[in-house]
Amino acid sequence: MEFKSINTTTEKKELSTWQTFTNNQIVRFFLSAGVAAVADSIAYYIIINFIINHSDVLIGDKLIKAHEFSFIISYSFGVLVNFIITKFLVFTDSTLKNRQQFSRFVLVACLGFFANYILLKIFVEVFNFWPTFARVDALLSLGIASYYIHRLFTFRNENDD
Repeated sequence: MEFKSINTTTEKKELSTWQTFTNNQIVRFFLSAGVAAVADSIAYYIIINFIINHSDVLIGDKLIKAHEFSFIISYSFGVLVNFIITKFLVFTDSTLKNRQQFSRFVLVACLGFFANYILLKIFVEVFNFWPTFARVDALLSLGIASYYIHRLFTFRNENDD
């Protein structure tokens, strides 16, 4: 019978580093946003390729292009995923009602959508940034602002007044 020596000091240090990393609220916020972005992207891929098969969608008398329809549905799905993760893993101490948190979260997400669009246009059309870099720059700039907006508005603790 062979016994292997386990270096518990190293394991404790790794666990401690991981716990320190995941105990940081900002890190958890950006991880939740990353998971939501992946969920959004996968939903977009499935919707456009398998559900509507790149066909435009007629709703009432309005024809919506396939990429726009897929974006609206996948973005909405990403917002829902992001809300659930953010509520239960990031801002767990909020005293606001769930419905109030969700409506505020959706409001911030909608404002964030348009702010991203405006920043992207400015970075590309005014400052001549490469579009991919401009998209990432806009996303990160607003991501930091979004964290503070959600902390102070969406998931605030009424006792902090």
